[in-house]
Amino acid sequence: MSYKLLSFKTSEEHDIEQWNDRSLEGELKSFEDRTLVRIFDKYLGGSKARILEGGCGFGAWCEWFQNRGHDIVGIEYDQNIVARAREFKPDVAVELGDITDLNYPDNSFDAYISLGVIEHFEHGPEKSLAEAHRILKPGGLAFVTTPWLTVLRRTLSHPIRSLYFLKRKLKGQPNYFWEYRFTKIELRNYLEQAGFEIICEDVDDYESEATNRHIGLWADWFFLREPDGEIWELNRKGKFVLKLLKTLAPATWFCSGLHLVARAKKDDVAETVSSSDNHKEVKKMQATIA
Repeated sequence: MSYKLLSFKTSEEHDIEQWNDRSLEGELKSFEDRTLVRIFDKYLGGSKARILEGGCGFGAWCEWFQNRGHDIVGIEYDQNIVARAREFKPDVAVELGDITDLNYPDNSFDAYISLGVIEHFEHGPEKSLAEAHRILKPGGLAFVTTPWLTVLRRTLSHPIRSLYFLKRKLKGQPNYFWEYRFTKIELRNYLEQAGFEIICEDVDDYESEATNRHIGLWADWFFLREPDGEIWELNRKGKFVLKLLKTLAPATWFCSGLHLVARAKKDDVAETVSSSDNHKEVKKMQATIA
């Protein structure tokens, strides 16, 4: 069962805080030693691919993939973030859009990337994953990461958070939805129900040799963050905790997220129907067939 993470801030306040102190250059620097790099290199390190990133922020991963010769476009729903992205780089490959209703025809892309995005839909990730499946070519790859309901979160950080927000509720203070944290089974099921076949499971965080950054600890424990440091950078206490955890437990117990790589399966009926560029008509036809 997923954990519904609450916040004392609205989603708009989170967006402002999350991106206010970030930069395109800083985001690119933070990619060093990410597990994502190893996975992307394994599956997209060969020939040029056409890629769509759903929920791209400033477009740092778009830059990363462009530098490796890929054709990529990033979709971002917040016009303020899109404007800031273009301030960093006027021709950045970022477009304003809605990942639950993409303005691209069926079977248009070789790969779809969603990094810490679909968990923020309180109604669930089904629409965004259905769109990812629609715009992918048969056999196209989806790279999806979400926060993982790890052992550390189940036993320590989430119980503490739940008590804190229960106290706020009893005092009549407002609590706001921020994200879900899924189990592996839940995320697998969402992807499979959208028409995907899982081909890889891995951790979304930093590789074991990284000693000064960790997304899971940084995100869950504010007192382990380096003041005025770079994104995901730990302070001295944080580095000590990270080192201790690495000696006591596997990374899956305390990492930030789960990374699933999935292949888009499309049967003969779906492929025939998906030849139409008007995906709204396609959805009506598929509903009729069902």
